[in-house]
Amino acid sequence: MKKVLGINISHNCSFAYFENNILKEYYEEDRFNKIKNFIPPNPFYEKYEYEVLKKFKDITFDNVVIVSFDRGNVLIEKPYVDNLLEQLKYKDFIFYQGEHHLSHAMTGYYFSKFKEAIALVTDGGGERIMHNTFQTMESIIKIDNNNVKKYYQCGSNIRVDYFSEFEKRIKEENIRHDDTDIKLTNQKIGGMKYSEYMYEAGFNMNEEGQLMGIAPYKNKNTDIDKNILNIAHKAQEETLQERIELIEKALTYSDCKNIILSGGYHLNCSNNFKIVKHFPKLNIFVDPIPYDGGTAVGAVYYHENYT
Repeated sequence: MKKVLGINISHNCSFAYFENNILKEYYEEDRFNKIKNFIPPNPFYEKYEYEVLKKFKDITFDNVVIVSFDRGNVLIEKPYVDNLLEQLKYKDFIFYQGEHHLSHAMTGYYFSKFKEAIALVTDGGGERIMHNTFQTMESIIKIDNNNVKKYYQCGSNIRVDYFSEFEKRIKEENIRHDDTDIKLTNQKIGGMKYSEYMYEAGFNMNEEGQLMGIAPYKNKNTDIDKNILNIAHKAQEETLQERIELIEKALTYSDCKNIILSGGYHLNCSNNFKIVKHFPKLNIFVDPIPYDGGTAVGAVYYHENYT
């Protein structure tokens, strides 16, 4: 029996245990340490002992697959990986630094049971692209039982201060790189745009759900500040239109009708439902773990079946 452990060292640190390519157990560290939305501390300053790994103390894994949202440099990631491996028994391991969106897509594909699908991934920022100067915000990835093809990535440099000269150029550039269409922008899009509206409305980090929840009250009789309601409504409508346009773009690459939605943005159940209604002829499946926690599942499935 082949035993493989997937570990996500991004937000919502998580562990996915597979036996013979079947997910048997899934855990998130914050369920045990009671630190909501837990992200591992930098081991350079603090060696963290993972509560979940105590469950696996008697198992020697054939492989450990570790995935990150991409902290920008493998030397930054290495202490996180080393700290984990010191607490495990294993025969081999692999670390994926630059496959964050692919791991999201693979998680959705694993749960969907589609034989082929187009995965659309949207979040607040994934792997770095183009010489580390842009973070991927959107991806279109075609998956079947034998192949994976990245059709499109959109990267923003909104978080990368040292590349500020891009601000002085046009807002958008479209290029072709490694057989993938890439859009480079200096604008906030997807999950990053939604988070910006969240802060503008006075909410704190990880409170996107509250913003989504009040959006339908825009024209209702309520005591909620009208300006806040307008911001919430704007966040929903603008990002919904972006998602619709991304699906329409995906359909220019393939006539496949099976669509997977993944990435942290698709915790937005309200807009997910509107997307399904907008595309009645498509078979749309929403990844049940669309946030970073799910990437532990997708990284294992990708490594075991496609590499």
